[in-house]
Amino acid sequence: MKRIIFFLIVILLFVSNGVFAENTGKEINNKCRKNLKALNEATESLAKSKEFFLPQWISYEQAIENLNGFENALDGKVIKSPTIDCKYFLVCHSNSDYQWLCDLHGLLDGDKTISFRYKEHQLQGKTSEHFKDINKYKEHTKRILHWTEYTPTPIESFKYHYNMNPITTTLISVIVVAGVFFTLKAFFRF
Repeated sequence: MKRIIFFLIVILLFVSNGVFAENTGKEINNKCRKNLKALNEATESLAKSKEFFLPQWISYEQAIENLNGFENALDGKVIKSPTIDCKYFLVCHSNSDYQWLCDLHGLLDGDKTISFRYKEHQLQGKTSEHFKDINKYKEHTKRILHWTEYTPTPIESFKYHYNMNPITTTLISVIVVAGVFFTLKAFFRF
């Protein structure tokens, strides 16, 4: 009877373990895309309401400081970066041909989608050949491609695998720990 209760508790723990896992990469992607959409909409409304020329490249912070009415055009929307590496820039050919981009996720609408590991998260970024003639955009593309070569630490890999498949990751971890314990127990006879 004790064994049945033990196995039921273990099964319950494994099933409840999945509740704590979440696809954090998908959440980060969605938050960043929401920010990019808000920035594009604010720029569109500002470009329609005033006659001025958008700069070829400008950061979000510079846009708040230098583009009159840009903060008002955001209509109270708060732009909070979901990661420390999410920094926003406007890339522009003309007042009707522009896009905001994230230094980590790239453009909202791009030609090429790049999947990469960012710490313990699986993210996607988009790039476009359309803006390749702008030097700052070329630098941005290199920074995005840098993440395709990123090697996560063992802890980041464990967190990633846990978030993607918590039951299997926990089961494998328990088996590895038990194997190490019994190997040490047999070796040291304690």
